[in-house]
This record gives sequence, C-alpha cells and structure tokens, in this order.
Amino acid sequence: SQRRDDNTIGIYAIDQQTGQLTGNGFVPCGGTGPRDFNIDPSGKFLIVANQKSNNIVVFRIDKKSGSLTQKHEIAVPIPVSINFVTQE
Repeated sequence: SQRRDDNTIGIYAIDQQTGQLTGNGFVPCGGTGPRDFNIDPSGKFLIVANQKSNNIVVFRIDKKSGSLTQKHEIAVPIPVSINFVTQE
C-alpha cells in the first residue's frame, strides 16, 4: 500500500496458509506524491510513480524478507501509472 501523506510504501508479509496480511512497516517511496506502483512480471522489482517529485523509482524486492532496496531513479514529468506490456 502507499501512503501519499508521508511518502511511504507499506510492507506486508503474507501467511502462506491463510493468506492473511501482516504489516511489516513502511519505507520511503524515493520521492513525493506516490501516485501508483506495480511489481514487475519477474517479481524482482517494485516500480513507484512519484507524481509530485516527477520521478519513477525502482526498488529491488528481497524475496525472503520482503524488504525494498532503492536501485534506480528516473526523471519523468508527472508520472501517474505503472504498467507492463508483455510480448507473446
């Protein structure tokens, strides 16, 4: 989940037996005004569109802990959506 008011992204663990979510804290989104985010098809990266700071930030997802590590930042004017197009 995203929290636009404090520019963070919520981290959650999923119980594999019940599907229940447990909150594991928040991390800075790498900008201001997180508008949208999406996990890439490989499941390795979380991409965040920060509308107010005009940037897209790429985080690596640690599969074991769920923690995020900021890897790249790309300047983009007013990003509002993150989508992936797959080729068949």
